[in-house]
Amino acid sequence: MLFEYFASPDDESAAGTIDGRPLGSTVQSRVVDPASVLGQLERLLGARRDDDGLLSAQMIAESEDGARLVIRLSAHILSLYGRVQPDTVKLLVDQWSMSRRFRRGAPGEDLYTFAADLHALCREGRGGVYCRATADASELAAPPAPAPESMVQARTEDGVLKPLPRRA
Repeated sequence: MLFEYFASPDDESAAGTIDGRPLGSTVQSRVVDPASVLGQLERLLGARRDDDGLLSAQMIAESEDGARLVIRLSAHILSLYGRVQPDTVKLLVDQWSMSRRFRRGAPGEDLYTFAADLHALCREGRGGVYCRATADASELAAPPAPAPESMVQARTEDGVLKPLPRRA
């Protein structure tokens, strides 16, 4: 996946980028997805650890073929990350980079540069910050493997199925 983070004045304008048009100034990553990986950053910034999922992102658009998503970063993470002083970003990334996801990350990706550039987007504060996630051709060619029911859903005491919270 390619994750392109960008600023936009509103959800409607951001959703309009679902067609793949050039975004202008972006912060790109092949590792930092806006849900689980930014959720880790959100928790490092002081978000509750006992929530039922992630507060960091919400999908606002999806292409018909499923190859692209546009996701809005929450005001919560923008506020938390935007308040961090620029000289503190490196210390924060030192902790964030200990995640297993980064140890397996994309070759040549510099998490410190990504974090500094994303920090600048969050501090600008005009409109919102969004992520356009685009699947690689190889990801689209392979049929998705179905997840076992035990990994996708859990049963409550009354037998009703409910989604499991995402893991960090």
